[in-house]
Amino acid sequence: MKNSIAIITGATGGLGIEFVSQLINDVDEIWAIARNEEKLVNLGDQFGTKIKGFSIDLTDPFNLEKIRNRLLQEDVQVAYLVNNAGTGRMSASIDFSDTEIINHVNVHNTSMAILCNICLKYMGKGSHIINIASQAAFQPNPYINLYASSKVFCYSYSRALALELESMGITVTVVCPGWIKTDLLQTERNGVKIAFPHLAEAKDVVFQAIKDAGKGKNISVYSTYVRWQRFLSWLFPTKAVMKTWTRGIRKYI
Repeated sequence: MKNSIAIITGATGGLGIEFVSQLINDVDEIWAIARNEEKLVNLGDQFGTKIKGFSIDLTDPFNLEKIRNRLLQEDVQVAYLVNNAGTGRMSASIDFSDTEIINHVNVHNTSMAILCNICLKYMGKGSHIINIASQAAFQPNPYINLYASSKVFCYSYSRALALELESMGITVTVVCPGWIKTDLLQTERNGVKIAFPHLAEAKDVVFQAIKDAGKGKNISVYSTYVRWQRFLSWLFPTKAVMKTWTRGIRKYI
């Protein structure tokens, strides 16, 4: 019988560690992907021999050949693929360098799509793909424009892929949380502390995501607050939503 594995990107921080913690008893191995080798070693020390660490920089999608080649060598079935790796900052679009834009799109979008294709050959009925998007996928957000746009891609790609894979019994769930207490969150800008409404705990978002994936849901939206924000994005014109958002963050820009 093939070993069941979970492949998790961005596995050494925030949501990633929570996915490791909550999935480790459901699979034979967890293939943890992150850039920092020391953090991967620490993850193995924390969770034990089920952790197989892969130091991969997802800003270059071709680095994923390491996963493709490893899958060719192993007799495994991918029970879970969690595309969680991400980055982002609040700033005017003009402040981003060409390299930063390329790296951001590669991590959030290109590497995500390539890793899905790599893993599909090793998935079967009952397997799950969980892609981490954001509440930002529901409407354009000035000053986190690059981040929000990448999450729109993730949302649309995941919804379409879910329909393609439905007949194979493979579930694709796109996770759209609001603000989460993780190291990714920018806590201040220009000396002003940023106040985030309805901050969620990473463990709660991950628990809901895994639960929704198990139920075969294609979208996981944690908290009543985010569901309400999603409804408002449908109800009001996009320009009005963007202006409301911009007024809310003006003091930080």
